[in-house]
Amino acid sequence: MLPWSSEYHNLFNDNDMQDAFQNLKPTYKSSEHPINSNDNSIDLAKSRANQVSVNLNLEPDMDWSSFADEEILAKFSALNSNMHLENSISVLENEISPSSTDDTENIAKYLGNIVPVPEPNDDESDGSGDDESDHGLDDYQSGDESGEESDNDEAAWARYETSSGGFEFTGDGENIILRPGQLFIDVYEFRKVIRVFAIRNGFRLKRIKNEKAMVTARCAKPGCTWRIHASPNWNSNSFQLKTYCPEHTCARDDVDNREASATWIAAQYLHVFKATPDISVKVIAADMFKKYGIECSVHRLYRAKNKAMELLGQDHKKSYSKLLRYMHALLETNPGSTVSLERDWLGGAANPVFKRFFIFIDSSRRGFFKGCRQFVGVDGCHLKGPYKGVLLTIVSIDANFGIYPLAMCIVENENTNSWVYFMEKLYEQIGCNQGEGLCFMSDRQKGILNALEQVFPLALKRYCCKHIYANFKTKFPGLLLKKTFWRACRSPNCTEFSEQMEKLKAISSAGHKWLMEIPIQHWAKHTFPPFTKCTHVTNNMTESFNNWINGYRVMHVVRMLDEIRRKIMRLIHTRHEAAKKWNEELPPLVRRKIVEARMEARGLSIIFGHENTFEVLEDASKAFVVDIGNKKCNCGEWQISGLPCKHAICSIDAKRLKVEDYVHNYLKKIAFLGTYQHQFKPVPDETKWPLVLTDNLQPPLVTKSAGRPQNKRKREVDEPAAFKRSCSLRCSRCNHWGHNKRTCQSEKQSSKKVSQI
Repeated sequence: MLPWSSEYHNLFNDNDMQDAFQNLKPTYKSSEHPINSNDNSIDLAKSRANQVSVNLNLEPDMDWSSFADEEILAKFSALNSNMHLENSISVLENEISPSSTDDTENIAKYLGNIVPVPEPNDDESDGSGDDESDHGLDDYQSGDESGEESDNDEAAWARYETSSGGFEFTGDGENIILRPGQLFIDVYEFRKVIRVFAIRNGFRLKRIKNEKAMVTARCAKPGCTWRIHASPNWNSNSFQLKTYCPEHTCARDDVDNREASATWIAAQYLHVFKATPDISVKVIAADMFKKYGIECSVHRLYRAKNKAMELLGQDHKKSYSKLLRYMHALLETNPGSTVSLERDWLGGAANPVFKRFFIFIDSSRRGFFKGCRQFVGVDGCHLKGPYKGVLLTIVSIDANFGIYPLAMCIVENENTNSWVYFMEKLYEQIGCNQGEGLCFMSDRQKGILNALEQVFPLALKRYCCKHIYANFKTKFPGLLLKKTFWRACRSPNCTEFSEQMEKLKAISSAGHKWLMEIPIQHWAKHTFPPFTKCTHVTNNMTESFNNWINGYRVMHVVRMLDEIRRKIMRLIHTRHEAAKKWNEELPPLVRRKIVEARMEARGLSIIFGHENTFEVLEDASKAFVVDIGNKKCNCGEWQISGLPCKHAICSIDAKRLKVEDYVHNYLKKIAFLGTYQHQFKPVPDETKWPLVLTDNLQPPLVTKSAGRPQNKRKREVDEPAAFKRSCSLRCSRCNHWGHNKRTCQSEKQSSKKVSQI
């Protein structure tokens, strides 16, 4: 505004311009009307947030005749040298007052670049380059975009300092602190941040401008002063918060905040839907109200859940294409293992479809033969992902009666073909002489029995008595039959078994006939061969393993298998470290069983026989013969379990012998350490898996059955419901509980009486 001066002047409104003209004595070099004065610079006492620096880069003696407007120069030439300075300034102000568009253009021609700068600093440059022009343009847009604020209101607004360059936005934990000058990666990150900020602070946004070039928003409540503005910074590499007024003048009582859209809810609770896909939306609604004070409609929550399921479905779909690389990673890190992937081309399809995947780590095989009993349980559990499938598992028992996982296999369905595939792969690791010396426990599923007959024909088969009784009670219910059945199947010798079966026959001859049609060598305890050293009559160990991995069955296949592998690794390490601290020869659970048997042996009387034989009297009518030399008792419990029964412990204590010497080696600490001394080798993350040529494996085909999909497990006949709804229904006619007026019986009875009359 002062073309005759070479100094910098800080001006940011018309009043400051007038103060500058009143305090300055401009010098104008002219041959006709010289104006003599000293060069002065004005330092404004009061600093403002938005400062303007006028930089002309002019020399004091420069001739301005070529730059100034001829009419304005004529005005200066006509001024008398004796005229007061105030009159000269008033004439100039009237000529270049920014009241019209044409005059504003003239001002821009004289001023050049208007650049907002911070407080003058000796360490900073005078900022007269081209970059300063970009700074000024950005700040001009951010300050005047909406046209709502005036110069007099600038003290209420917080603006960034242009020359500071800004600073990166970083969240303070769950809190979001917004300050002018913060830099965001792009406009999308800024939109996300202010959305979350509005949700957490309980107000809605009204977006005045929502473009890639700028975002301007304010509080949706009328009259509220909260406002924010951001646009690309001077080099357009990031998005910068330019203007921010943090004060709210509204109540912020918006309970149904529309900023919490279905997409945002799906992203916010994606981990919850991944872990528990069957979670009720009411739980999500309660959590949102607790955290953010928002009451969402059920329809919005269901849309959010559907979007989350779609995202998770994409993860499940992509994971199948990673199975081949995961297989090679397992084989590379755990040599000697059996990992197999079977695909189906569906009659010449472009891309193969997943069919089966089998895993048996070599360390599990070594631990099984080193210390586990030759007794395994097999079972399957359904997966909970969008592509379903069945996870077949096989587990064994260690010396401390703990579950020892062996192998897993993902198949399309639980049928004979899938079980044959599983058994054939299992035979490569533990099979010998067609399964001779092995004992399999199953739930009598036809696919398992057929596969065992084909692959392990010489192996022993046990049937789970729990599943047998589940079928038995549907035809022959009753508490007395139940107790008699379980006493019979747990009888350790033939005499007790026959006695209990006669009682059952007396109660129900049809039930006795139904049970005897099942070969007793598959379910009666007294028929179990002694080499297994296991008295299990149920398949609870596989049921426990399925429940142990229940949280992973909802994940996509690669992550599920990897998480189960890691969990088994932790289990092996924990048990091995705990076993090294044992001071006794027997594991804790084995020791506890011996203590319990010794407590039961207190009421027994013993008669010494020849050498190591004893006659133990349980009561006046029961006597048992114990041979501690051959580790036998005619009750049968010692031979089957490998643990001395109460009769044997009574005899061993009478001889002052150590009980540990009469426990089978399968149940000692040395066997336990042998089981867990072989640890899985760690597998690196996905980025370090071997690079192999993939064939774009597709997920299995999902066949949707008719009707509503079943999500709950089928309950047994006499199994109680998990939750029984209390009756809170009251009839408005008779005031009785348990029904309403539509089903009220009193109304029907009264109507009958009226009709009879």
